[in-house]
Amino acid sequence: MGLQEKRLAKNIQESVLPAFMAEIKSIAGFEPEVNIDWDTFTAYDEYPLTRLEGDILPGLIEVFKSICRDEMGKEALQSALKSIRLENTDDQSTIELRFEGGELYHKMQLAGGVYSRYSPSHIIELLEKSL
Repeated sequence: MGLQEKRLAKNIQESVLPAFMAEIKSIAGFEPEVNIDWDTFTAYDEYPLTRLEGDILPGLIEVFKSICRDEMGKEALQSALKSIRLENTDDQSTIELRFEGGELYHKMQLAGGVYSRYSPSHIIELLEKSL
């Protein structure tokens, strides 16, 4: 990780993530724990971090807006979702999306030659089936 990646990661941690959490709380009425495996996002170049900031976190806002569009959705999500875990990989065969034990786990490929992640609609479908 070079200086550019360190600066971008610090900005995401100190500015983007708090704003993201505040928006989640305003939409859903609660803040799930968010665990980002920073080492997997900073191990390459700045691209994974820019995709995290510009695509992954906004996509999760979209997920929350869809599920929490009414009180039934808000209550269901509040009672079931405890944490969100985000990881990055350079191996497309290891990308994964699951919801178990209150944790939404999303491992995406934002490094290497291919950009691959689960879309907000995939995440919404997974969560709504589980709520």
